[in-house]
Amino acid sequence: MMTQFIKRSQKVLGVTAFVVAMSGCQDLAVDNDNEPDRVRAITNPSDVEALIFGAWPTFMSRTHQSSSSVNSMPTIADEGTATYANNASLELSSEPRIPFNNNSLSSAHGIARWQWYDWYEGLSNANEGLIAINQGLTIEEDGVDNTLRAKAFAKFVQGLSLGYIGLQFDQGYIATENTDLSNPKNLTLEPYAAVVNAAADALEEAAAIASANQFAIDGVIEDVSLTNDLLAQLANTYAARILVFGARTPAERATVDWPRVLRLLDAGITEDFFSGASSGGTYSLYYWRSSNNGSYSQRADNRLLGPADISGAYQNWLATPAKDREKFQIVTPDRRITGDTPDSPGLYYEYLDHENFRPERGTYHFSYYQWNRYGSGIYDEVPIKLLSMDEIRLIRAEAAMHSGNRGLAAELINVTRTTNGQLPPLTADGVPQADDCAPRSDSGACASLEEALAYERLIEGQGLSCLRAFFERRGFGSLSPGTFLHFPIPARELETLGMPIYTWGGVGQPGSAS
Repeated sequence: MMTQFIKRSQKVLGVTAFVVAMSGCQDLAVDNDNEPDRVRAITNPSDVEALIFGAWPTFMSRTHQSSSSVNSMPTIADEGTATYANNASLELSSEPRIPFNNNSLSSAHGIARWQWYDWYEGLSNANEGLIAINQGLTIEEDGVDNTLRAKAFAKFVQGLSLGYIGLQFDQGYIATENTDLSNPKNLTLEPYAAVVNAAADALEEAAAIASANQFAIDGVIEDVSLTNDLLAQLANTYAARILVFGARTPAERATVDWPRVLRLLDAGITEDFFSGASSGGTYSLYYWRSSNNGSYSQRADNRLLGPADISGAYQNWLATPAKDREKFQIVTPDRRITGDTPDSPGLYYEYLDHENFRPERGTYHFSYYQWNRYGSGIYDEVPIKLLSMDEIRLIRAEAAMHSGNRGLAAELINVTRTTNGQLPPLTADGVPQADDCAPRSDSGACASLEEALAYERLIEGQGLSCLRAFFERRGFGSLSPGTFLHFPIPARELETLGMPIYTWGGVGQPGSAS
């Protein structure tokens, strides 16, 4: 990549030829002071495995803990709301939505740039390890051959890295251990759908390798003994998740390969999957709470909880010009949101009558409610839930809905709706007609089955990743109008490649929510 990225990446093992070739910024023969370390890393068996395993913390950072993801993505998706300007959060969540500022000097640019770099760094690590293994490197420890263990995890990392490139960017390079990089022109930009499919293929290959070989990996995922069977389950589950979240619109969501998704889920995890939190809390606790007297914390966005309101306050809020909107109390029978009164705590949210937000930055950002499902402090030693059986059940509900089995979809949604939410069960038509029906559409009508599913997915899935709500809303068509559907290739990459700088987003503009 660019010189700056190369210097940053040299702090870790695995700056690959494909990364340099991909950026077009340097000749492949350029001197690299770290080349001896790179060569040692791909010839020393223990270093190769460390190189592969070292990509996991990057995944955790980008999806759960890094401030450039945590500060902005939930607010862009109207999952959280705040008036701080960190990492262009205010800029990108304000109304009316504006185009993503893809200038290499802008505050917004870093949100895309660091994610692009980190996903390709993880891909680099995986490919380096796989190339070494394919060239005959054997990885042994105490007389035990761990080569296939390393290969399975490398394919897992390869799939995750490609997957999040395809989820977050409009296009990307598909580079694997089999890509011929003797000529940089062999790397071409591919549309996001191709990248997403390549990711799912890599994850399925990881699952196949893991299923066929017995091993355990300790110390890579915190507090997890990762058996070969569990790795196969994780790979299949992430593949299903990536295929679903890759859709940019409801029309694309309907054309997802749902039979493949269901097959992957059938071979996926069978219980909630957690990682330890000893490295410093979860994204969910981080962005909802702050050690700085709450000034950097987020509240639950009114667009997230408003559909649960039965008083009409949410519809009045929507009908009011954005600059004149004020926070409002939510009256709802959904006991996840509140207790019996609007100012009493629910199972997942609490009511806060004080305000840390800045009114001059827009009172429409203000909210009374804060998510509090898993704890109250950013450094609480709370395990991080990465994958949830509730999320998987609700993906199955969507698959059933798209196949025409609306009764099964309603049955699957009702599991958490009636227990955690204490709401009446759905029917195949959606929320039963009643004066206190919830959730509701933006017009105030009792929600359709599709709307009820989208609501359930957002409420039950909160906390699983700081990126998830953006992917969910995009696929259900509920991003605020003008919100970009994906990031462009970062400007610094484009400048290095000699390509025109472009962007997405802005009300009525291409590549934006309508």
